[in-house]
Amino acid sequence: MTHYSPKQVADRLGVSESSVKRWLDQGTVPILRTAGGHRRVSQESVDQLLEQLKKTSGFPRLSEVGDDASSDFAAEESRISTDWRGKAIEEIAEAFRVSLIEGEEQKCRSFIDSLIDRGHSPSTAADLLITPAMHGFGHAWERGDLSIYQERRACGIAMELLASLKRQLPVKPGGPIAIGGAPEGDQYQLPTAMVELALTECGWNAQSLGCNLPMPEFTAAVNEYHPRVLWISISWLMDEHKFVRDFNAMVDQLPKQTAVLIGGRAATDSLRPRLRYTGHCDSIRHLVDLARRFEN
Repeated sequence: MTHYSPKQVADRLGVSESSVKRWLDQGTVPILRTAGGHRRVSQESVDQLLEQLKKTSGFPRLSEVGDDASSDFAAEESRISTDWRGKAIEEIAEAFRVSLIEGEEQKCRSFIDSLIDRGHSPSTAADLLITPAMHGFGHAWERGDLSIYQERRACGIAMELLASLKRQLPVKPGGPIAIGGAPEGDQYQLPTAMVELALTECGWNAQSLGCNLPMPEFTAAVNEYHPRVLWISISWLMDEHKFVRDFNAMVDQLPKQTAVLIGGRAATDSLRPRLRYTGHCDSIRHLVDLARRFEN
């Protein structure tokens, strides 16, 4: 039977070698040891690790992402994450929000790590921290308690955190395709990036097209990607009447096999009856659960 070293397993799974060694030492999967004490992993155990990566535990921590961090810095980040491991999620969320305002990206990573260490999936950890932080930013900005540059900096950090989490996820060859984005006039990048992360985590080949997209762009993207699911994240509308007209015209041009899922704070009870769509989602987890109905 073929056996692999931790480095070979890390290369196959697309994660860090330190993550693999930690999982093996924790007894996550059965391993063998050579006469010299070196770890060796069977193909069966590699497959088990891959499956566990897709579930709600065993994900790499954000502080392990990247090769340019010094060992001292990584140790400090691990200490911060450990210190917060026993705190209530509300406390971690508030500390995350403050760190985001102050532009402290590495501290933000450690707070997401603390939730991943508890067994939350990357997308759930991000949703529990980033979503309330950005909602709080909106209220703070309206009160004049937050500068524009702070809000822009925080959004940039949050986008990088989401990108880092996605890079750590294994790619499932042949997974169902999903694409999506935010409509014209909607400048909110984070909601559609959150959807991309959550669907990728569940084995979808998901691609966010970004924000501020005219409806014909979605039609063109569907013609290129041939997705099973198209999601439209609606956080803000510049012209509701125009959006309804353009959205329905776009849906009329889509293949019947493409399911259209919508969500976002601007997808209100008064707006939705005027739209033609497959399903409405009121949260990231709801969207993932709904998307699973269209995997085949």
